[in-house]
Amino acid sequence: MAIEKLKKTAEEAKSILCFGVDPVKSRMTSEIVPYFSEIIDALLDENLISAIKPNYAYFAAEGFDGLFALKELIDRYKPRTFVILDAKRGDIGKSSEAYAQEAYNFWQADAVTISPYMGEDSVKPFVQKGKLPYMLGRTSNPGAKDFQEKFLGKEPLYSEVFKKAKQWGTGLVVGATSDAIPKAVKLAGKDTPLLIPGIGAQGGSFKTLEVLKENPFIHRVNSSSAIAYAHEDSKESPVPAALAEAKKTIEKINSLIF
Repeated sequence: MAIEKLKKTAEEAKSILCFGVDPVKSRMTSEIVPYFSEIIDALLDENLISAIKPNYAYFAAEGFDGLFALKELIDRYKPRTFVILDAKRGDIGKSSEAYAQEAYNFWQADAVTISPYMGEDSVKPFVQKGKLPYMLGRTSNPGAKDFQEKFLGKEPLYSEVFKKAKQWGTGLVVGATSDAIPKAVKLAGKDTPLLIPGIGAQGGSFKTLEVLKENPFIHRVNSSSAIAYAHEDSKESPVPAALAEAKKTIEKINSLIF
C-alpha cells in the first residue's frame, strides 16, 4: 500500500524530505540521468530524503530523450524510495482513467499529482489500491489566489478541496508559502498525506510544518532546484553542494516535527 511505503521509507531515513527532480539543461553539468542519479544516490545513501518527485513537464520539454530519462530514473529508484510523478493530471472520467493508467501502469509511479477542478469523476480513477493521488489544494505559486482563495461563503475554495480529500481518500498538495497547512490537517484529518512544496527557492516558511508532529511520516516536504542546483551558489560540485543543502533543510524540518 502507498501509505505503508510512505511511512516505511520516512521512518527508515528519519526524514520526510522529498527531492523534486526538475531537469534544466542550462543548469546541469551533464545529461539528465547521470546528473540526477549521482545526486539521488548520494541523498539516499545519506538518508536525507524519503521520496523523489520528478516533474513530468521538465522531462517532456526535452522530447523523447527526456521521457526516456524519466522512465530510467523511475525504474532505478522505485525499489529504493517513494516515487511521486508530478504530472498534475485531471480530465473527464474516461480520460482520467487513461491518465491514471499512464501514471501507475506505464511510469510505475507510487503517486501522482492531480487537479480536482473537474470534480469527483475526474479524481476517482486515480484512487487505486496501492497508489496515492495528491489533489492540488492550496498551491505554492503566486497565482493560487486567483481561484483557490476565492470565498465560498465563509471559507476559501481550497477548504472545500481539503474536505473532499478526506471524503475521497486522496492526499493533498499544500504549499508552505501560505498559512493553509494547519487548515489542511484540520479539515482533511491527520491521516491525510500532504505534499508540501515551496520551502526552497520559493521561500516558504518552515514554521508552519509544526502541525505535522502528530503523524509526521505520511507527509513529504519537497525541495527541488534549491538542492539540484545548489552548486550555483557555492564553490562545490553538484553532489556535495546538494548534500549540504539537503542537510540544512532536513535539520530545519526535523527540529520542528521530531
